[in-house]
Amino acid sequence: MLILKKKPALNDFITTCSPLYKIPELERAMRQRVEEIVRDLLAFEPEANPIKNLTRFLQKDPNFLGVLLALTNLSQEKFLRILTAERFTQGDFGKEWNADQVFNKMKRDGAFAERIARLFLEGRSSDFLVRQVADFYLAQLSLPQNWDAVVRDRSVIENVIRKKLTGEYIDQKGEAIETQIRSRLDVIHNTYGVGHEHGQVKFLGKEVDHAVPSCDNPFVLVMASYMETTSSSQTARANEQQAMYQKIIGENVRYGTKRVFVNVVDGAGWLARRSDLRKLFDGCDDCLNLNALAQLEAIICHHVPAKFFKNKTRPMIELEK
Repeated sequence: MLILKKKPALNDFITTCSPLYKIPELERAMRQRVEEIVRDLLAFEPEANPIKNLTRFLQKDPNFLGVLLALTNLSQEKFLRILTAERFTQGDFGKEWNADQVFNKMKRDGAFAERIARLFLEGRSSDFLVRQVADFYLAQLSLPQNWDAVVRDRSVIENVIRKKLTGEYIDQKGEAIETQIRSRLDVIHNTYGVGHEHGQVKFLGKEVDHAVPSCDNPFVLVMASYMETTSSSQTARANEQQAMYQKIIGENVRYGTKRVFVNVVDGAGWLARRSDLRKLFDGCDDCLNLNALAQLEAIICHHVPAKFFKNKTRPMIELEK
């Protein structure tokens, strides 16, 4: 028999959260990524001419531009803004390029790769960039004079590479956590025959992460968010999901349905913004963190009608007192 636990008090929920969740498979993959980039950096053979040297370096590997940005403490986003400003001085007013476009253009166009190299080596002394780019950002376009020696110093470069990979690491962790949730729902589907979908729910006018058993007729609606850093978007998300919860309540009152809204919330970013976390916690029927994902089975078995259980009879659920 499954036991459906009561929604805990917010303070009790917080004590079981995982501020910086560790996924062993992801940690191993990222260590391997760092080692691969270190190996490629150590294989790079510098040459005497500074411009040619940096140009070759930028053309060699798509990861190397990120390494240079980490060395200058300049974000990729800000670099792309500076590059847009530089393009404006050349009469190019097209849309901003992304990092892949920049590398592909450097790879096939030596003159362009040299332009990027000169941005790093001469940017602060360039008259036209001084007129186009704010001093605060332009001052960061400064590589250490011995940059080619620095990138061959393993004790220094490993941390530089980790800084460069931070965005990728956060994205992959989010995907891995989403996979964990989806895998639990897949097990429930295989066991009971109760499906789940991702997509637009008509009466909400919103896309949901997981609708059980379907988006057309959901009885359990799940939204998931794991954040290790903070941003103003958290307030917008908390308000939006609170509005979704109110629509679900309205739907239940109007049609006599018993649909439930479940938030899966965790991470240091939410713990650091307690007011937004409280909105998410209060604005749902049940709130789970990563240590409580097993409760999804009891929630689904309790709230999804018996007719949707195709593989196995819906089990008895004991409600925690």
